[in-house]
Amino acid sequence: MSSVAVILAAGAGSRLGGVAKALLLTRRGASFLDAIVHTVRAVGTEHVIVVVGPPFSAEVAAHAGTLGAAIVENPAPERGMASSLALGFAAATELGVAEAWLWPVDHPEVKVETLEALRAAIGNHAAARPVCAGRGGHPPLIRRALFAELAACEEEPEGARSVLARADVIDVNVEDRGTIRDIDTANDLEMA
Repeated sequence: MSSVAVILAAGAGSRLGGVAKALLLTRRGASFLDAIVHTVRAVGTEHVIVVVGPPFSAEVAAHAGTLGAAIVENPAPERGMASSLALGFAAATELGVAEAWLWPVDHPEVKVETLEALRAAIGNHAAARPVCAGRGGHPPLIRRALFAELAACEEEPEGARSVLARADVIDVNVEDRGTIRDIDTANDLEMA
């Protein structure tokens, strides 16, 4: 099934002292962005969209370009993650793909097996969300039927959460702490 990964990488990394999370290195030595792109391509994802924003737009866009990703610029990411998500899904809508991975760049350690489990479980549901240790995580797999609503999610009270809360979402239990381990602080980075 044709798919796209919408990778949200427009943050300023302020809780990490002002760094581009997309360019940070995982334990294996790959950048967060490299790790995510490698994982989505391992399950046959044809397209990758990376949403970038100041102050690291140029650096992250240049790196994403070396990975064959399309770039979407969020000129004002301080409006919140929903602004980046909306721009990414507006671009995804134009591709004509059947499904999308919604992937914040601060979740670089998700396993290929998790993506396979989500794809196997989605069936006729609008989305499939990984759940680890009782907590919902990333990346959800989202069917095209929700793309337009996600492209307009900046108008929702809780952004994409509002859209997904009223959609037919199946929770898929996985043993993958990468789905719930987001890297937001220096302590998170040390533990990753």
